[in-house]
Amino acid sequence: MFDLGPHPDDPLDGSAQLHEPLQQSALYARAVTVLGGRCDALDLPSGPVRVVARRFPLLGEVALISRGPAQLDLPTALALRARTGARHLIVHAEDATSAAALAAAGFRRIARPRQIAEVPLAPSHAAMLAAMRGKWRNRLRHGLAQGLTVTQAAMPPDPRHWLLTAEARAARRLGYRPLPPVMIAALAGADPGAGRLFTAHGPDGPIAAMLFFRHGRTATYQVGWSNGAGRAASAGPVLMWHAMLALQATGVEMIDLGLAEPDTAPGLARFKLGTGAALRALGGSWVSSCALPRRRHPVTQAPVPDGALGHGEHAMP
Repeated sequence: MFDLGPHPDDPLDGSAQLHEPLQQSALYARAVTVLGGRCDALDLPSGPVRVVARRFPLLGEVALISRGPAQLDLPTALALRARTGARHLIVHAEDATSAAALAAAGFRRIARPRQIAEVPLAPSHAAMLAAMRGKWRNRLRHGLAQGLTVTQAAMPPDPRHWLLTAEARAARRLGYRPLPPVMIAALAGADPGAGRLFTAHGPDGPIAAMLFFRHGRTATYQVGWSNGAGRAASAGPVLMWHAMLALQATGVEMIDLGLAEPDTAPGLARFKLGTGAALRALGGSWVSSCALPRRRHPVTQAPVPDGALGHGEHAMP
């Protein structure tokens, strides 16, 4: 066990920052710094935003704003690249309002909007159970009846940790791109109280595991893994339930379960939504660059973006 109390950098006054995305948290900024990167805070009318910057040969400085700011307005969007001082700026927009402002300001969309699942942690355990979908709740009951041993531990800052190795194998098999192990290790090392690893054990070792990072009043579901024995024992719902209870007991009010795409990954979306989570659309990925031509909208006289060029919200290239 370990302390999941508030970090000194996390506000506790009920402000919107309590539910900021992981990418906009002080924890993420410290992890970027640990890896030798630069993460600057930029004060905007809509609130502070964190900007990750990296310099490339020939390209110059590329800046990334991921999952922020929410409710971006047009004047702020128009000045955004100049405010960062970067030759090229990528923004993973947090919502449709921000996407519309970026489009009107001449940013080009390079990835379509994705959906995430967010599950609120009600003060009452009964209320959390009642919010679950029936089939998911039945799987939870089945898993709890298996007598699984579940442990909780701090996630060590080790990029070769067995869970990250197992996820890398799954990613190669299933064709998805996880957060690099070095970044997960950096997050775990940046604040030893922020990462919590939940593991279900069978006779021969771990059969399932889930990793969460706490930031403010929010936690982010980062890694989930299960083998055949874990799936047969419904270990996934059991671990998620243990995590919901443990995180709620420390003051977490919501878990960001990450991407949930019913059309492209229906099984994963069903698992996440079964917890009682709701889907929320993000705003897609956008770029403004000194190397791209600018066109003007005939009414607003703001540059007009091109159509979608990609299919995902990518990390810094």
